Amino acid sequence: MPDAAIVSSGSELMYGRVQDENACFLSGRLFERGFTVRAHMAVGDSREDIARAVADAMRIAPLVLFTGGLGPTDDDLTTETLAGMFGLALEIHGPSRTRMDDFFASMKRVVLRTDFKMVTVPRGAFVFPNEVGLAAGYALENEGRILVVMPGVPREMRRMFDAHVAAYLEKHFHLPPRGFLVARVILTREAEVNGAVLGLGKLLDNVEWGITTRPGINTVTFLQKAGHDLPAGELADGLRRALGDNMLAISSPSLEDELISLLRERNLTLACAESCTGGYIAKRITDVPGSSDVFLGGVVAYSNALKTSMLGVPASLIQEHGAVSVEVAASMARGMRERIGAHIAVSTTGIAGPGGGSAQKPVGTVCFGISAPHATWTHTTVIRGDRERVRALASLQALNYARTYCISI
Repeated sequence: MPDAAIVSSGSELMYGRVQDENACFLSGRLFERGFTVRAHMAVGDSREDIARAVADAMRIAPLVLFTGGLGPTDDDLTTETLAGMFGLALEIHGPSRTRMDDFFASMKRVVLRTDFKMVTVPRGAFVFPNEVGLAAGYALENEGRILVVMPGVPREMRRMFDAHVAAYLEKHFHLPPRGFLVARVILTREAEVNGAVLGLGKLLDNVEWGITTRPGINTVTFLQKAGHDLPAGELADGLRRALGDNMLAISSPSLEDELISLLRERNLTLACAESCTGGYIAKRITDVPGSSDVFLGGVVAYSNALKTSMLGVPASLIQEHGAVSVEVAASMARGMRERIGAHIAVSTTGIAGPGGGSAQKPVGTVCFGISAPHATWTHTTVIRGDRERVRALASLQALNYARTYCISI
């Protein structure tokens, strides 16, 4: 199994203003292809730091993936630094330049002198086209080691890796096809998921596995060991027995995708009424292409007055029980479903923090409603963490109530 190292550049990473999403993504993709990632490094926009990090990474592993510093500004120093390290001249990549010229012409803008940095590569590099941006990526070979350089913008880097870099690596490292299985588990602690995997016993003997986590979802990846079969069906069945409906279908890339599929299969529509989540539920589901087939829309009723005027929540109900209550959550969901004509509506009302809590209703309290034609259900939970975590997990949980309802009918 070949080793790899990942270097991310950008002073914004050093300032703590941006999280390094690229290293996480690349680690997952490399693991699926049989690489062992030995190091993650992050450096600012400095020639000295970039050169030192690349030299260190190339001593660690035969493959180094580098992201960032390919833009048009003065602090984008990657290409000229690497060319200097390896004694290579710089040249403009013709196809990338043509694409850049066409892009700016379509916007009736002129190409600036510094824009050429995005299409300049070290001479002799193997160039990867950028299909969603302008900065070209490339690979350099040096003393039997490979350095792959990609843009730092996550959506550009991800597309470039999946569309071009992955095939390059498989060919260069002569990687045989290896089976893998990805299982996604929602609203379950990482330690519980880990325990469920360990409970698979001897099924783990012929696989490598790892867990990646983000708020509300853990992803377990199983990779076939060389010379062994991947017991995909048995692994999936074993996890399903341990984790129940908290495990998404193997074919589902996300909870939102699975919910949309379930709604389509059952010919149902969904709407949402949000208070504390502030549109998070609607964003999650509309991030999925084709969600308009089943999602009718939503209302962010943040004020009590809007809950009453838009959703029909009685003012007396709010006064008696408070805006953060299962009674109000139920009324919001029911009012949304009836007024928009959806089959199902979910609602959230809560205290996202950092202030506003009390002994009876601490910060993180969220009340949920789910209304269907013949019944309305509610649930209350307390989500620990900062404002962003409360809103993210509450929106995920609300959509999961809709998913659970669809599974049950």
